[in-house]
Amino acid sequence: MGKDTEGQKQPRRFDPPWSEIRARQMGELEIGEERWDVVLELASDPADGVVRGRIHFIAGNTHRLSGWMFLEWDERDIEARFREFSTGRNLWDLLQSLQ
Repeated sequence: MGKDTEGQKQPRRFDPPWSEIRARQMGELEIGEERWDVVLELASDPADGVVRGRIHFIAGNTHRLSGWMFLEWDERDIEARFREFSTGRNLWDLLQSLQ
C-alpha cells in the first residue's frame, strides 16, 4: 500500500501478471432466454500473502466482470466462499449490477 502525505495507507491497485492468473469454470447461469458462463478468476497477492478472486460472466461476445470481491488465505477458501455466494439469486443480482 502506498502512503499519502499524512502517513496514512492508501489502497493500492491489484493488477496481477498474466502468468499468476488462474481461472475455473464454475457453471452456467440461466434465466429465461439468457445464458451466461460463470468463471472464477483467482490470483495470488504476494504483497498481502493472500489469494484474491473475482467473477466473470460471459455470453457470446459479451463479458461482465466483478471487482476483486473474494480475499482469502488460499484458493480452496475462495471456492468455498464462491459456492456460498452463488446460492439463490446472488449471481444474477451481481450480473444485473454490472450491466
